[in-house]
Amino acid sequence: MHPELLAPAGSFACAEAAFVHGADAVYAGIGKFNLRAHSPNFEPDEFRELLKLAAVSGKRLYGALNIMPNDDMLAPIEEALRRLADARSTPAAFIISDPGVLSLLTKICPSVPVHLSTQSGCFNSAAMAFWRKQGVSRIILPRELSIDQIRYLSRQGAAETEVFVHGAMCVSISGRCLLGAYYGGRHPNLGDCPQPCRNRYRIVPVPVGVDQSRHDGFEAEESGDSGDGSWNPGGGAYLLNSKDLCTIGIIPKIIESGVSSLKIEGRNKTAYYVASTVKVYRDAIDAYAAAPGDYKVKDWWREELDAVDHRPYTTGFYDGDPIKQELFSSKARAGYRLAGVVKAVTGGRPIVDVKNVFSIESAPINVLPVKSAKSPFDLTFKAILEFDGASIESTINITRARPNRLVLLDGCDEKLRVGDMLRIKEPIS
Repeated sequence: MHPELLAPAGSFACAEAAFVHGADAVYAGIGKFNLRAHSPNFEPDEFRELLKLAAVSGKRLYGALNIMPNDDMLAPIEEALRRLADARSTPAAFIISDPGVLSLLTKICPSVPVHLSTQSGCFNSAAMAFWRKQGVSRIILPRELSIDQIRYLSRQGAAETEVFVHGAMCVSISGRCLLGAYYGGRHPNLGDCPQPCRNRYRIVPVPVGVDQSRHDGFEAEESGDSGDGSWNPGGGAYLLNSKDLCTIGIIPKIIESGVSSLKIEGRNKTAYYVASTVKVYRDAIDAYAAAPGDYKVKDWWREELDAVDHRPYTTGFYDGDPIKQELFSSKARAGYRLAGVVKAVTGGRPIVDVKNVFSIESAPINVLPVKSAKSPFDLTFKAILEFDGASIESTINITRARPNRLVLLDGCDEKLRVGDMLRIKEPIS
């Protein structure tokens, strides 16, 4: 049995994209009581609708309640839980970090499984056994572990294990960073991290006359040095900036370690990002399941992961990558711009919800298909028709498709399906 593929759902659109492109489950924040406070998240009433979407899709939904709350936050959390329980709209599991939140769940939603967030830092078998006794059924393991350590903990059998396989990483231990709290009073453990680790820093020498033996130091290369010691806006180094995690090349090792769930990070990411990463890892898991001994990274997997917003990739601590930091830029780059999403197909012609401007001259447009066995492909078409949603007869031939409108593509050389994403290749600077 292969592990679950778990995707982020920062919005309804992200959840829909994850489900149609192959995720087994999604995780979503409940209100502001999770570690992505600036993600859209879901209030209890909205969460109920997301549960319906998961049920219709035959998928699972996990609710994140993984902040480390102060006392004045406990009452609102309890109220949110009671609203979910009263409406019979509890998720397949809650993700928590704090023992106080766990005690509320035990009292209000005793039958709902509990998963322990990586934020709690469960690094050893004794800690796993402790949390299992408290009713936790799954441990989300820290990214700081190696494959051998993950294998050992997974095979202890104390609880299910889950690991991150793709997405942004934190320079601190499992996200428990205080730098943001000092930097403008925005507390990472309350989901409000300003990401000072992504800033550029300048290295300055210890002043003359200061005992240098009392100061630790290190070397780093700075770009755009002015040469006279003055600050250059183009200079500095990204000393704390972590690369992004990408494990597509070591999926067999991770699956064979015995984990129950492979998790993609990104509740602040777009539906397009979610669709792309889910599609790649879905195909990778299925390819391994079909022929474990013949697993090879497909070219289009690499191309697809290189085309979404990302920093340089690393396998992190899992597989012994010695360089996990990127000193020269913290900007995430992408190779495609989303043009639109197919919302319906009528008479063989796709109706597209336009997200960004495209035109006949934009062709060929690349398609990220929902069909799991099909890799991305280029699409050409003969015409763009403005569609008001009333009837096909009311369509008007146009040269440019503009955002927030429906258009009909005529003369497509490939058959499209609902959920297919159309995108335009852009140069990466």
